Amino acid sequence: ARHAELKNLYLETEKGSLADARILAIRVMAELGEGYKEGLLSCAGDSAKQVRAILQAIYTEHPDWEADILAMLKSKKASVREAAVQVLGSWGADAYREPLAQALESEKTKKLRDLLQELLSSDGQGTPEQTGKGLVTELLFGGMKRKLSWFLEKSRTKVHKKDGEEAPEDELAAILAAYAGMDIPGIHAGARELAEELKPEELAAYVRELYEFWLSEDAPAKKKWVLYAASIHGGEPIVPVLYGQIQQWAKGRRGAMAAEAVQALALNGSSTALLQVDQIGRRFRFRQVKAAAAGALSSAAKQLGITKEELEDRIVPDLGFDERSERIFDYGKRKFRVFLTPALTLEVCDENGKKLKSLPAPAKQDDPQTAGASYEAWKLLKKQLKTVVADQTFRLEQAMGLGRLWPEAGWRELFVKNPVMRHFATGLIWGVYENGALKETFRYMEDGSFNTAEEEVYTLPGEAAVGLVHPAALSADLLSAWKEQLSDYEIVQPVLQLDRPVYTAAEEEKTMTELARFRGLALNGLSLGGRLLNMGWYRGEILDGGSFFHFVRTDQEITVRLEFSGCCVGGENEEVTVYGVSFHKPGAQKRVGRTWETERYLLGELPPAYFSEIVLQLTKALSAAGRPA
Repeated sequence: ARHAELKNLYLETEKGSLADARILAIRVMAELGEGYKEGLLSCAGDSAKQVRAILQAIYTEHPDWEADILAMLKSKKASVREAAVQVLGSWGADAYREPLAQALESEKTKKLRDLLQELLSSDGQGTPEQTGKGLVTELLFGGMKRKLSWFLEKSRTKVHKKDGEEAPEDELAAILAAYAGMDIPGIHAGARELAEELKPEELAAYVRELYEFWLSEDAPAKKKWVLYAASIHGGEPIVPVLYGQIQQWAKGRRGAMAAEAVQALALNGSSTALLQVDQIGRRFRFRQVKAAAAGALSSAAKQLGITKEELEDRIVPDLGFDERSERIFDYGKRKFRVFLTPALTLEVCDENGKKLKSLPAPAKQDDPQTAGASYEAWKLLKKQLKTVVADQTFRLEQAMGLGRLWPEAGWRELFVKNPVMRHFATGLIWGVYENGALKETFRYMEDGSFNTAEEEVYTLPGEAAVGLVHPAALSADLLSAWKEQLSDYEIVQPVLQLDRPVYTAAEEEKTMTELARFRGLALNGLSLGGRLLNMGWYRGEILDGGSFFHFVRTDQEITVRLEFSGCCVGGENEEVTVYGVSFHKPGAQKRVGRTWETERYLLGELPPAYFSEIVLQLTKALSAAGRPA
């Protein structure tokens, strides 16, 4: 009976526009198990995109429904066939090459043909339709070139093939058509194949012209595919351009477009782009854009078969320094050596070893082209170093508070081999952990050895789990010993660690579900929001009238909610009163007061380092608070 009721709910709401109700029915059927398989499969042709996305996720989790999904390839409804293709692609197109190829032979819908061709070419062999002139013809099928006339008729940028021959307009149009015809924007195998024949710097200029023309038309959302074409083929120079536009859109209330641009940026292919996306995911003030960055990195990591944190480790740049933290800048007749110091600053020396205040501007005796390129690289290095140091400082502070651990080999790869991170490592105190508990502490020395707080030689175990020690985990004696050693060696820590304030839950607080020590403080709402947003918090749910009553942050499986008297978006410049702070577990939400929330942690259940870091952040954010309200 319950099955019939759920199916009826779905069918009734399908007639109208109540997608949320259909989603509810689908989620309940999925939760109730195998008995609802038939009902779930029958929903595959739903008219709402968000409903189909949820169904696809459910189907993907059931490889045991393989026969049913394969049968869907022969459905009369294109949306059902598309769902089947997407699910089979998620399971691995190679395993279903024969049925997918058969589906391609009979498929009449261009969008589905493109999707099938992309899946079938994922092994790099390609299909007959995706080679040479046949590929151009296929991509321009259905009058696609005419639909691109808004740009093609005005473009002035010439693109040549690698052999020097000018690329035909149809070939360039086919690359753009590939992206314009994608239902879900991303990397297009056919466009990539055509692009391989072209000079990359000229193609980059071409898509940059496309992007700028699209912007001049107020960047219509229906042509958002331009972002992907520009990012994927625009090379490294497009990265700062897109980042600047993301900031502008976010501030100008075009959050959806900014989020789309972040996802496009993640597909650029350069470590600079991924590093920029990582920075957006950690420090950006706009929740929608920040979430898009985190999602883009997670997706990229999943494709590589690693965790998001491991991907973030991989994209830390070495900034061109060798294992001695040295980089050569060639001026032709002169060469200069630039060193990255333990203080993470740049030191310049001439060929005789004489220290200079900075890299000199090119002189008459220097080779103009070589020296000019080196001097521009020097200016870029200074900017990059500033960004990388700020980002990695922020990331290490997060790692310390969240208790992130590296396997010994992964720790060496990041903190020993990377010249930038090595200078971070030598100024910090590290710990070896067993089952999450701190067992030993050590310091990585500048000569590559390890020692203890007593200055005895230490051997790092090969199977160790290594983490950055939070002072909350150190005894008073051990903390004092490490401080004395760093002082003796005149080491200034690159991350505030041993002198970091430590906050602990009082005995009476440990059994509470709300931190009340800040309750009643009054301060300016704009000041409160600005400080929290800069620390990685974001506004809570926006209610009717544009009001919100919470600031929120999520770290792994803990969501923190700061409740206050509330204010309106755009009207934060008024006094507000702080209420309680609660820590929430993952899981189903329930209605509590004005908003929804999940089950709360007891304060005593929280990791001490994490509790200390949250209280430290709130203490900083509320330092402008005056009297209790």
